[in-house]
Amino acid sequence: MQAIVDQAVPGDTLVLKPGTYQGPVAVNKPLTIRTEGEGNVELMNTSRLPALTIDADGITVTGLHITDEMVKETPTVLVRGHRSVLNGLYIRTGGDGIAIRDANEGMVTDTRIEWIADGVRLADKGNGVDVFNGHRWSFIGNTIRNVHDGIYMENSDDTRVTGNRIERSRYGIHCMYTNRTVIERNEGSLNVTGAMVMTARQVSVIGNSFSKQSENVNSQGILLYDTHDSILADNTVDGNRVGLYVELSTGNRLENNEVRYNFVGIQLLDSSSNSIARNRFTGNVADAQARSSEDNRISGNYWDQFRGIDANGDGTSDISYAINPLFQGLTKKRPAFQLFFQSPGMVFLEGLYQSDRDRWTTDSAPLMAPPMSENQIEDAEGRTLTGIAGLVLLGCTGTLFFWMRRRMS
Repeated sequence: MQAIVDQAVPGDTLVLKPGTYQGPVAVNKPLTIRTEGEGNVELMNTSRLPALTIDADGITVTGLHITDEMVKETPTVLVRGHRSVLNGLYIRTGGDGIAIRDANEGMVTDTRIEWIADGVRLADKGNGVDVFNGHRWSFIGNTIRNVHDGIYMENSDDTRVTGNRIERSRYGIHCMYTNRTVIERNEGSLNVTGAMVMTARQVSVIGNSFSKQSENVNSQGILLYDTHDSILADNTVDGNRVGLYVELSTGNRLENNEVRYNFVGIQLLDSSSNSIARNRFTGNVADAQARSSEDNRISGNYWDQFRGIDANGDGTSDISYAINPLFQGLTKKRPAFQLFFQSPGMVFLEGLYQSDRDRWTTDSAPLMAPPMSENQIEDAEGRTLTGIAGLVLLGCTGTLFFWMRRRMS
């Protein structure tokens, strides 16, 4: 393939016929490379170099299958050009699938990335997409499996991660030292952690679904660590070890999340000035755990293990829901006590412990019934419209029947 690229003039569109091409190939001029019609165009690479290197701005590559089996430090696709577009690729890799270095304003869309080498530990695998110092990128509609981190972003601002599916990896989506990252409508399952947001600001985590992150002692659906002024809203975290994990984080909003069937619904550790409202905690072994996190605004959540009293019928409990800090305090001093999670003896001790209750993390007005999600509201509106239409139809039928009987008489 290198010979074909070398013969092209900047600005050309190269249409590759189906078949197998030998790599590696480096593209150092603005080109559009796409595949022709039916059949696969496969780029094979057996060298320690990247299978494909993008070294110029404004390069588009579409539809290419890349097989790069060697386990190595170099990535399968290396991007160093601004405004690069990678669309519809299928990458089987023994390193990082796509590595982006010091390049801005590109896109990776509808691409599938899978680890190919056998017998490699998760800790030794490469990332699906690895971005360093790359700003304003979009990652849309990609599928990533069996890698280290699915999409890893470091020192990369204003990035959008939308509609991706990531499975059986360490962290599905992982951002560090980023600002204004948008993580929305992604799905993650069977990873160690679904989305990990660390040392970041103004991150939006909206409308995602993370399920079955539970095989590791450090598994979470969504984790915030040293994260500030960010929003988590309308997410579903289902069947994880910890649904929502918040540590050393301030000024965040957690709203309208569905937190269900996790071992622990939410953990708050050494965090303050966060707003937590209108979330639904159902079917969790423990709804909440907290330590040194009393200075948060928590109100209007539904906790299905809490039994409140609503004397005035306004839908909120007249007594608050206080999160007992005993277990978290014990495990901080003696981590081995994790073995006694929700054991009868620990539950009994928590029932006896009432020290410094005014400092416990507390929902001041817990809901008596779960709030309706947007989907439930739409379903209810749909049922209402259907009912109205049925009544109108029934009325028309009755009128027609009455009119026909009068004519017959």
